[in-house]
Amino acid sequence: MQSPSRSTNGPTSCNINCGSNSLPVSDQDIIRRTTRVLRQLYLRETHWLSARTPDQSLLLSQQGQLSLTEQLHYGEVAFVLLRLKPCAIIDFAGDRIQLADYISAVIEPTIRDLNALGAATKTPPTAAATDSNSALYPRPFQLTCSRINGQLASPEVATWTGAYVLYDELWTDSADWVRANLLDPLRTTVSEDALAKGLDYPGSLPTNNEDMMTIVPVSYLGRMKNECGEWMSDRWECLTSFVVLHRQLHQVALHRIRYEAVKIFDIEMQVTMDTSLIEDLPVD
Repeated sequence: MQSPSRSTNGPTSCNINCGSNSLPVSDQDIIRRTTRVLRQLYLRETHWLSARTPDQSLLLSQQGQLSLTEQLHYGEVAFVLLRLKPCAIIDFAGDRIQLADYISAVIEPTIRDLNALGAATKTPPTAAATDSNSALYPRPFQLTCSRINGQLASPEVATWTGAYVLYDELWTDSADWVRANLLDPLRTTVSEDALAKGLDYPGSLPTNNEDMMTIVPVSYLGRMKNECGEWMSDRWECLTSFVVLHRQLHQVALHRIRYEAVKIFDIEMQVTMDTSLIEDLPVD
């Protein structure tokens, strides 16, 4: 994987005078301030992760099965802001005790900062702005991060209890889906198809042995620039990931085009796909 030539040796920030606030707040002001909050989120995340003990890091990585860079959520927050996906599940399946601290120290301050911007945005909603396939921004929003308290499971996850879900109270598709599928205390199961809809995954899990041989793991990797235009990381890091089947690869291309709207927040994105299991199959 080839990285951009301009890089730093790790997460960095740039002190720059952006001027005083003024009224009315323009769309460009909102975009600039949102980008700044997402940069702060990235720095909070990397600082929080770097402060883990070796034992804590081992739990977060599920005994080394995951990289800690796969536990970053700034990309998922940006995707929800852009209404590319109705919600994002925030979960450290390896250690949900640490998850509660992460939500308190990292996510909740970010939500407060972002919601102040959502309240300041007066752009009237339009048909396009309420379309889940639209990445129009800015728009009014009110993010909420709620704990899943019910005894909820899915075919691939034994329990979602203790995980958190981030969604937009002002987006009907988002709030209604989350309340019906994840936060209903009487609900005990949620299907993989329902999760794919709520998390806006373009593919599906295999349902038979033939499909098992055509799984393609897909990752959207990202890097963010600071206010000086320098990379905040010296590597590409996971923004979101999912799996598709070989016959669904064309859906990833369309999905990726939508998600590249994240560039509005100075986040560059590239896609990686592991096709090692389907090398002997014809490409559609």
